[in-house]
Amino acid sequence: MRTIPSVRGKSNGLKTIGNMEKTNFKHSYKEFSLQAVVRRVQNMVALRDDVDVENAHVKFSYGNRKTGSLVPSVSTIPVADCGNCKVCKAGCYDVRNVCFQTSVQRARANNSAILMKERKRYFDEIEERCKALRFFRWHVGGDAKDRDYVDNMVRIARAIPTCDFLAFTKMFDIWNAWIAENGPLPENLHLIFSDWRGIEMENPYNLPVSSPVWFDKDGNEIERGPHTTDKYQWCGGFCEECAEYGTGCWTAKKGETILFEAH
Repeated sequence: MRTIPSVRGKSNGLKTIGNMEKTNFKHSYKEFSLQAVVRRVQNMVALRDDVDVENAHVKFSYGNRKTGSLVPSVSTIPVADCGNCKVCKAGCYDVRNVCFQTSVQRARANNSAILMKERKRYFDEIEERCKALRFFRWHVGGDAKDRDYVDNMVRIARAIPTCDFLAFTKMFDIWNAWIAENGPLPENLHLIFSDWRGIEMENPYNLPVSSPVWFDKDGNEIERGPHTTDKYQWCGGFCEECAEYGTGCWTAKKGETILFEAH
C-alpha cells in the first residue's frame, strides 16, 4: 500500500476508518427534474460544437471549493461524457452545483471538444502539466468513457510516480476488465468506485467505494448507497485537506467506503 507523505509534515489528528464524525450536514440534497438536467447538458454540448479546437488547450480547474487549490482537476461534460449515469444523472452534483456557471460550462465544453477531436493532445497536455503537480483529480464532471481513456489514465500515472492521481468512476466494467488483463493499478492511481441508489456494481477486486448518504429535513439518516461496507469513514468535504495529510480517499484500502452527504 502506497504511503502518501504529508506535505505539511505532521498529522492534523483526523480520525481513522470507522470513527470519522459526521458534522455540519446541510441536508440540501435535491434532484433536478430530468428536463432541467437535459437543458443544462445540451447547452454544454452546444458550446462544445463552437470550440476552436486547433487553438484551444485543456483547461485545468484550480481552487474549486470542493477540491482546493492543491488538487487541480480536469473535467469534461457531465452526463454527456459519462457512460453509466442512467440512475444518477438527475442527482448529478456537477450538473446541479457547479455547471450553473457559464465559465465552468465553457471549460467543460472546451475539454470535451479536445478529447473528441484531438484525443492524443488531450492526454499529452494533461501529462505535461501533471509533471509539476503533487496531486491531481480526474473528473469532477465526466468519467473515463472507454478503454483507451482508462489506458491513458494508467499510462500517465506510471509515467509520473511523483504525482498522486484520484479518480471516481461508475465505469466499473471497463476498469474490472483492465485489472483482469493487467493486474493491479499503479499505487499512485487511487481509483474509487462511485455508488448510487439503484446502481449495479460488480467489484470483484474489492476496490474502495464512495457512497452517498441521504438525510431527511431533520437530519435523520434515511438511506445509504447500496454498496456501502462495514469499514467506512465520512468525507470531510475538502479533497485538499485529505491530500495534505494522507488520509481519506487518497489512502482508502480495499473493502473500505467513503461516506458523503448526498449534495
